[in-house]
Amino acid sequence: MSHIVCFDIGGTFIKYGVFNPKGHLLFKSKMATPTSHEIPDVLNNKVKSLQHDFHLTAIGISSCGLVDREKGRILFSNNIQGYSGMNLGERMFSLTQLPVSVENDVKSACLGEIWQGAVKDKRNAVFLTLGTGIGCSIVMDGKIVNGSSGLAGELGHTVIVAGGKPCSCGRKGCFERYAATSAFVQDYTEEALQKGVAVENVSGETIMELVKQRNPVAMEVYERFIHYISMGLTNVIHLLNPEKIIIGGGITEGEGPFIQDINIQLRNEVMDVYGNEGTVIASSLGNDAGLYGACYLALSRMSMKESV
Repeated sequence: MSHIVCFDIGGTFIKYGVFNPKGHLLFKSKMATPTSHEIPDVLNNKVKSLQHDFHLTAIGISSCGLVDREKGRILFSNNIQGYSGMNLGERMFSLTQLPVSVENDVKSACLGEIWQGAVKDKRNAVFLTLGTGIGCSIVMDGKIVNGSSGLAGELGHTVIVAGGKPCSCGRKGCFERYAATSAFVQDYTEEALQKGVAVENVSGETIMELVKQRNPVAMEVYERFIHYISMGLTNVIHLLNPEKIIIGGGITEGEGPFIQDINIQLRNEVMDVYGNEGTVIASSLGNDAGLYGACYLALSRMSMKESV
């Protein structure tokens, strides 16, 4: 039986796994991300190692950064120094002689969720990841929306507060400065210090634990956070009318009211005609979503599955 090896390249770790042609994940692991110039050789060594146990016929790669999917090239990345401009697909093919597909990590995760995850078989969806920034991918009529130069989906850099907080993109008031997990943490830290509350080792998950305990500072910041997320998602719903919006990231994992509270807020914001009951759901594949999406694209490239 043929197998597909997939890699999900992040700034800190590279996750990897082996799939069968039906999209079943047979094996997975991870390793530390090396320096940029070492990445092709490290991936090649892993392919060679896995070939002892699996008949590998294709490689799927999900990668951080802006990606030219057609050429398999990393256009830009601020997560891995020196990674921008790498012809990753070409390098991997020359090393392995296996067909290679390369896609942006958020777009890959979105495809994974549609193929095997939270919105399986849905034709119109938006996928968000909340972390240091906000990653976004849009699927309309079953196809990833790439735009004229592959840059569509930068929801994080749409402005929701005119003249608001400065953003790394050079603008002010961007969505991710208010609705990314990093913004949640910064807002809580500033509010806590202002109120004389000790702040130590704060993360989105630790604030959510305080929210469960009805901590007043955490609750105040959390309500603002939900409000800003809902503002941005209301615009998405009115503009794109997706069947579902999937949210991924560590803050969505585990039990808690997060997704429910967003949907409650959206019911007050979105026009009734959109039928917005339960529009937002959490990612079901979690950290594996990018691997699944990479597998889907590899299978598509091999003509083993209809193209997206």
